[in-house]
Amino acid sequence: MSKVTKKRFLYVLGVLALIAFAMWLRYASRQIFHSPAVNHLRSGIYVFLFSAWCYSIWMRIVQTQVRRYLLAISVLMVLWILLRSIKFSIDNTDAGRWLWYFYYLPMLLIPMLSVFVSRSLGKGEDFQLPRWTKLLYFPTLLLLLLVLTNDLHQQVFSFPSGVLSDQEYRYEGGYFFVLGWVALCAGFAFLSMAKNCRIPRSRRIRWLPLVPLALSLAYAYAYGKKVYWVWVLAGDMTVSQCLIFASIFECCIQCGLIQSNLGYDELFEATSLPVQITDPAFCPKYASVSMQEALPQSELQQIRQDTQHLSLALEKLEKVPADNNAAHLDYDTLLKRHKLRRGWVFWKEDISALNQIRKELELTRDELRDTGDVLAAENAQRARWLKLTEENRLYDMMEAQTARQIAMLRDLLAELQKAEDPGRARRLLGQVIIIGTYIKRRSNLTFVCVQRGAISVQELRLCLNESSENISIYGADCKTIIKGEGRLTVEQATQVYDLFEAVVEAELESLRALLISIEVGKWVEIALCVSGAEPLCGLRTRFPDLEWEQDEDGLQYVTRKLEKSRGG
Repeated sequence: MSKVTKKRFLYVLGVLALIAFAMWLRYASRQIFHSPAVNHLRSGIYVFLFSAWCYSIWMRIVQTQVRRYLLAISVLMVLWILLRSIKFSIDNTDAGRWLWYFYYLPMLLIPMLSVFVSRSLGKGEDFQLPRWTKLLYFPTLLLLLLVLTNDLHQQVFSFPSGVLSDQEYRYEGGYFFVLGWVALCAGFAFLSMAKNCRIPRSRRIRWLPLVPLALSLAYAYAYGKKVYWVWVLAGDMTVSQCLIFASIFECCIQCGLIQSNLGYDELFEATSLPVQITDPAFCPKYASVSMQEALPQSELQQIRQDTQHLSLALEKLEKVPADNNAAHLDYDTLLKRHKLRRGWVFWKEDISALNQIRKELELTRDELRDTGDVLAAENAQRARWLKLTEENRLYDMMEAQTARQIAMLRDLLAELQKAEDPGRARRLLGQVIIIGTYIKRRSNLTFVCVQRGAISVQELRLCLNESSENISIYGADCKTIIKGEGRLTVEQATQVYDLFEAVVEAELESLRALLISIEVGKWVEIALCVSGAEPLCGLRTRFPDLEWEQDEDGLQYVTRKLEKSRGG
């Protein structure tokens, strides 16, 4: 068991111990102490637990929109606990009943926000929820209004004794409508997260959140039927429901349905890169095998001085020159750094090749200084230096442009190594060929643009034809039709190829047929006809001017127009 795993295990034990202690306090307040202070202590424990979970959400969840919705959910849980605590702290029957009605504000909003979480997973920072999600507010608010106006109609809770009190009541049809809506939203949210998950994990682990989800539904039903042992063990519905909802979301985080920044220990154990992450005090938190040693004190002292100087300059509203975020560990090694939100990341960079070129430059300069050819020799060496720098820049640019496909290729290769079914292995191999072809051809377009300044229609045709051939070998019908000739800018050519690849990747598992037609004239008109199971309307996030339609037979039509520049 790793250090991080032990730490998580201790956290879980601590949380369970606090929950068990709070449950014992509930029993003790009824059987032993009979003091309001005990109930206040129990409420304080739950407020602390949910506040701590709220803070952990803020620290762990990477995607901004998902983090915002989860923080809202955790705040609603704390509000629910506070409403319950206030209710049992006052003696006013009317006020207590209204606080009881307001329980249903977080009870209804939490499942609705869960749907928003599920639809936001894996999306970009500028993603906006579909318009249909706004319709969820109407039944949620109507059901909340139904509960808040119960005194007028008693369709949610009825009071056989005639006294409007939460001490003696009976559930009516409106309550089960509320329960059904909560179950519907929660179930839809989980199924949506499970469907959109792309993390290659065991399906048994992926379905782990079903356990607390089923427990929540069973508890709500048993509580409504007033099952005796349920009321004895977990009679506090507010706390029980909040704990179950928090457990559902935490299970989703732990099994990867909700992406987080967990798994650093496994990443740093597997990587061969010399990388280290520290806290603000420069104490190592994560380190790769090749960078386990402590950081040099001279470098840490320099960082402290730079930080102090920057703060003083900002106070005086002075302009500060760009900080040099690199230091020499030795002649051939640079130690680079970058400030994180709560710490630093350090990594080593080997500059031996650059130093070798520098040495050659110096030797050449010394040898040719007296011959009159020193200028020409230095220019040649400088050109070599610039060529190497430009090549590195191009390699970095191409890696950045195809980073997602490279990661996908690694995942496919890893899954291929584990595949035992020959049919599955053949499909994975076909997907590897399709993704690999895109990476190769996409990089080639970048090289052609650097050499010629533009890309011919024939070059784009070669890229699409090779990808189409590999898709046909994969088992799907694919054909490319390109009308027109001339030259395109690199933006136009890459936009066409990237759209083609985006459609293929979206339908990779279910693609049956694909026809792409391109007409080059005053405009570059792109049209794709796709037969597949996955809806392609989500591509509008990457391509805002994209037009998408689907006919009655399930065929999808994707079109886009790009203005052809005069230079093309």
